[in-house]
Amino acid sequence: MAAAGVRRLNLVSLAAPVSFTVAAVLAIVFGLAGVPYNPGTYFAASAVLAAVAFGLRTLLVRRAGKGTAGAGYGVLGANGRLPLASHRRWAGPFVVIAAVAFPALVITYRYLRGFAHPDNLSQTFDNVYHLNAVRFIADHQMGSSLRLGNLTEASAGFYPAAMHDLMALVYMAGGSTVMEAVNIGTVVIGALIWPLSCIFLTTRIVGNRPVAILLTGVLSAGFSAFPYLMVAFGVLYPNHAAIALLPAALGLVIELLGLSRNKPTSFWPPLLALAAVGPGLALAHPSTVVALVGFSAPLVVARLIRSWQSFRKGTESGRTVLMWLGFTVVYFIVGTVIWTVLRPSLAAAPWTPFQSNARALGEVLASAPMGTTAAWVMLLCTVIGLYVIARRLRQFWWVLGMYLVGAALYVIVSSWALGDFRTFWTGVWYNDSFRLAALLPTVTLPVAVMGGEWLIFRIRALCDFVVASGRGNPKALAPVVRPIAARLPQSTGIAAAIAVILVLGLAAQGGTLSNVQQRLNTIFVTSSNSYLLTTDETAMLAAVPELVPASDVVVANPRTGGSLVYAVSDRQTLAPHIFGDRTPEEQYLLDHWDEAAYNSKVCPIIRDLNAYWALDFGDFEVVPGDTPFTGLRSLTDGTAPGMELVKTIGDVKLYRVSACD
Repeated sequence: MAAAGVRRLNLVSLAAPVSFTVAAVLAIVFGLAGVPYNPGTYFAASAVLAAVAFGLRTLLVRRAGKGTAGAGYGVLGANGRLPLASHRRWAGPFVVIAAVAFPALVITYRYLRGFAHPDNLSQTFDNVYHLNAVRFIADHQMGSSLRLGNLTEASAGFYPAAMHDLMALVYMAGGSTVMEAVNIGTVVIGALIWPLSCIFLTTRIVGNRPVAILLTGVLSAGFSAFPYLMVAFGVLYPNHAAIALLPAALGLVIELLGLSRNKPTSFWPPLLALAAVGPGLALAHPSTVVALVGFSAPLVVARLIRSWQSFRKGTESGRTVLMWLGFTVVYFIVGTVIWTVLRPSLAAAPWTPFQSNARALGEVLASAPMGTTAAWVMLLCTVIGLYVIARRLRQFWWVLGMYLVGAALYVIVSSWALGDFRTFWTGVWYNDSFRLAALLPTVTLPVAVMGGEWLIFRIRALCDFVVASGRGNPKALAPVVRPIAARLPQSTGIAAAIAVILVLGLAAQGGTLSNVQQRLNTIFVTSSNSYLLTTDETAMLAAVPELVPASDVVVANPRTGGSLVYAVSDRQTLAPHIFGDRTPEEQYLLDHWDEAAYNSKVCPIIRDLNAYWALDFGDFEVVPGDTPFTGLRSLTDGTAPGMELVKTIGDVKLYRVSACD
C-alpha cells in the first residue's frame, strides 16, 4: 500500500485487509505453481508486488503530471489527513494512535483474560479443523483455498483459508505452538485490525474529524456482538477475521460511489483499493462478501438518486444517469445471484428462531443481541444518531439504510418462523443468529458515532459559551456559575470533549459485555470435564511426541477431540477433521483398526499407512454422528486382542498394535 502511494490513516487502515488478499492469493498461486508457501516465499513475493506497485505509480505520475497524480493516483480520497489547524498538524498521528490504543488495550485484555494461557484452546468442535488446518499449511507449505478442503487428499477442495494462511505464517515464523500462533493472530485481528477498519468506515461517512475518530475507537470495543462473540461462540475464526475487514471494504464502496465526506478526485483509487481488499475478504469468509452486497444496496440506490438530482440541476448529463441506472439494475441482478448461490447446504443450517419480533427489535436498538444486557451507552448514542440522520435525511438516509439492512437480517433470523422466506434471507449464514448478530456492529457503529459526536459538540459548545460569557458577559450566566466561569481556561471545551469521549468509552465496557466475557472465560478453560479436551487428554497429547515416532500415524476419533493429536502433538492422524472424505483404506482402519489380530485386511493397511497407534479418548463426542467410528470401540471396553497399552492417564489411553509386528 505504501508503495502505491497510500499514506496516513488510509495506509494503516487498509494495510491489514490488503495483507489478507496477498497472503490468500499468493497461497493459491503458489499451490498452482508448486512453490512452497512459507514466510520466505511470502515476503519475497510481497517485495516483488510492492516493487511493481511502485513502478506503476511512478509511471502514472509521470504521465499524468505532478498536479493530478498526487490527488488521483497516490491517495484514497483525502488520504487520511485530519482537518486540524496548520499549527496542530503534528497532533494528527496522536489522535489516530489514541483512537486505536484504547480498543487495543481493552480488547487485548478481554481476550487474554479469556485465553488465560497462550497455549489454551477454545473447547469447541470447530477448533478440530481450524488448529489442524494451520498445522497442515505449515507442514505441507501449501495453503491454497482451492485445495485445503477437509485436510485429506480424498476431500481436497475449496475452503476459505485466508485466516489460516496468515496464522500459519505466524506459526512458521517462530510460534512455539499452533495454539499460541492462533491466539496471537486472534488478538491482532480483534484488537488492531477491527478498530482501524471501523475508523476507515466512519471517516468515509462523517469525515476525518478527530472527535469522530476518537469516538469510533473507544466505541468499537464496546459491542458484545463483535469482536468478542465470534471467539466466545463457535469458535468462528474465519468469520472473526472476515467481519473485522468488512468495515474497511464497506468504506471503500462508499468512496467508490462518491458518497464519502471527502470525495476522491478519481474513482480509480477506491476501485483499485477495493479490488485489492475484496479477494482477502472473500477468502477469509465468503458470507461476509454477501453481507457487503446487502449493506451496499442502499449505497447503490443513493448514488442513482444523487445522479438524478444532479441531472435535474444540470450538473450531470442524462447519459450519466442512464449509466448509473444500468449499474443499479446489474448490481441487484448480480447481487441476487450471489445471495442465492453463495450459501451452504440446509443440512448444515439447524438453527431455529428463539424470540419475538419485539424483543429482536429491542436487542438491535440496544446493541444487545442474543439476550445480552442492554448496552446503555450504545443505546443512547444510537438513538441520538438516528435523530441526527432524521434531521439530515436527504444527506444520510443511506446510512440509515445500511443499519436497517443489518437490523432486518437479525430480526428475521432470530424471530421469524421457519420457512423459505427466512432461509432466503439468512441461509447464507446457516440461519444462525450468532453470525448475523456479529454483523450488527459494522452498521450500528457509524450511527452511534454520529450520535456521540452530536452530544459532544453540544457539550463543547456549552462549555465554550460559559467560558466566553465568564470573560465578556458574566450577566448571561447564573450567579452561581459566574465565579467558576471566570477561572475556566480557553481550552475547557476541548477538555470536556475528551472527557466525554473517555466516559463513553469506559461506560461502554459495562454490563453488556459481562455475558460474553463470562463465555470467553469458560470456553478456553481446560478441566477434567472440558467439552473438547480434558486435562487428562491434554496431558496425553503432550506425552505423545515422546512415545510415537514422527513418521507414524495415530488413529483417533475426531469427534472426541483425539484428532487434535495433529495440531497439538505434531503427529499425523487419519481423520484430521470431523467431516470430510477419506480413502477406502483410511476409512477401513477407522472402522476396523481394533480387529488387527483376526482381520487379515487390517495389518497390511496399518503397515502401508504406518498407523500403528491409537488414542482412546472415551465415547463422549462433541458432535455425535449418524455413523460412529467403530474401529476403536473394542479399545474402550478392553476386548481387542493384539493391542499393547503404552500409556494411561486417568481414563485416557494410548495403544500400539502388536498384532502387526
